[in-house]
Amino acid sequence: MNKTHHFATAIAFSLGLMSPVTVQASSSPKDPEAIAAEARTIINSYRDLGWFSGSVLLAKSGQPIFQASVGLANRELAKPNSHDTRYNLGSIMKNFTAVLVLQQVERGVIGLDDNLDSYELGFPDDTASKITVRQLLNHRSGLPDVFTSAYRESPLSFRTIADKLALLQDAPLLFEPGTQRRYSNYGYVVLGAILQKATGQSFASLLQENIFDRLKLEDSVYPYSNDTPNQSLRYTFNYAGEQTFVGVTEHHSPDGGIESTVADVLTFYRALFHGDELLSHQESTIDEYFPVDGESWVAFGGGTGVSAAVELDLKNDYQIVVLANTDGLVAEEISGRIYSYIQTGSYDPIKLPPIVFAWNKYRDIGPKTFKSGFQASYESAGYSQFIGRTLNELGMSLVNDSEWTHAFNIFGTLVELFPEAPQAYDSLAFAHFRAGDIETAREIFSKALMLQPAFSSDYSTENYGASID
Repeated sequence: MNKTHHFATAIAFSLGLMSPVTVQASSSPKDPEAIAAEARTIINSYRDLGWFSGSVLLAKSGQPIFQASVGLANRELAKPNSHDTRYNLGSIMKNFTAVLVLQQVERGVIGLDDNLDSYELGFPDDTASKITVRQLLNHRSGLPDVFTSAYRESPLSFRTIADKLALLQDAPLLFEPGTQRRYSNYGYVVLGAILQKATGQSFASLLQENIFDRLKLEDSVYPYSNDTPNQSLRYTFNYAGEQTFVGVTEHHSPDGGIESTVADVLTFYRALFHGDELLSHQESTIDEYFPVDGESWVAFGGGTGVSAAVELDLKNDYQIVVLANTDGLVAEEISGRIYSYIQTGSYDPIKLPPIVFAWNKYRDIGPKTFKSGFQASYESAGYSQFIGRTLNELGMSLVNDSEWTHAFNIFGTLVELFPEAPQAYDSLAFAHFRAGDIETAREIFSKALMLQPAFSSDYSTENYGASID
């Protein structure tokens, strides 16, 4: 699952670029030795930033041509990461869930055009009659995402598929099913519930029998267990550029939760795209989700203390698997640059995470100048992530560290940049609420309601008690 705070929902760092704008290949970018050498350079750059801790596997036609592990699986015990280390796959697990669904479609147990009302999961009739399995698979169901204010307040309270299913069963749809596409972790929770109802088996047993056992993925487990050998612990790469322990922040479910190794992940994708062990390539079912005749396939996962990436060059038959026990989408940063080098012989400059850049800039120029000048600095440094998301992530991290004054300043900048966005006021209100100033939180959130009377807080189930007359 992707659990980074969004806006709409010790190393001395330089503020500049960490590498030249492009890196040109000294030989053909399709040469495996050149690719392996540049992959090591990329990995070492992220390691030297203090950001990447994890494992990388680069393969050609399924055969490893480069492997590397850096950082620590357990910092307290000084246990290094290795090729056998297990990492959380985050949302890459959705590919596994999709395979389980399509297997049942091949067997005639589930129909892609079945509506939710076929499975009696407790959704209202007007919702259940509209949404199909195919729409759930492709994020076209209209269902919201799981990150409601109730979920944010206590994510570890939701332990099972049933717990998470109940969160949004009565929620209004975001759009008419099939008319738009919006990523929804909740949709894959629903698919897990459908699998259990249709087969009479638990999701965990379906995963074990139909994927893990079938492919002999002996280093893959679901759910997470502290006692599992070679299990990595999770660390966040914070705004100060330091890795700090966070542990498990959410319970496993069909949208994210597998713990696996780079080798097992490669085995899964080789079987999926080049064999019939999981889904038949003689049938059209696999094409509903996986472009087996396409040129590329990517899958990413991220969350607190979690980053995972798979990039498949199907045309040239290269496979890149990057798994990390740190976050900030670092696995995606690495895999994307390796893939770019394979394709073009160059890649984008290596930079600090946006949140670290923002914090460094704030400390360097001070709150007042930051409020008026940060946007120009951010853009000139080449960051493409939406600036509102960056500021919101930084502010929420400061709230978690009880750095109240800094949090108020960062969210004040957010309001300054987006005065017409109710979400900006919601974030500022949340900071005051967490600081114990409930009255100020209520007053600030009232401004959000004046902009959008039907707006609901992402962080407070009661809108901080605010209302407008």
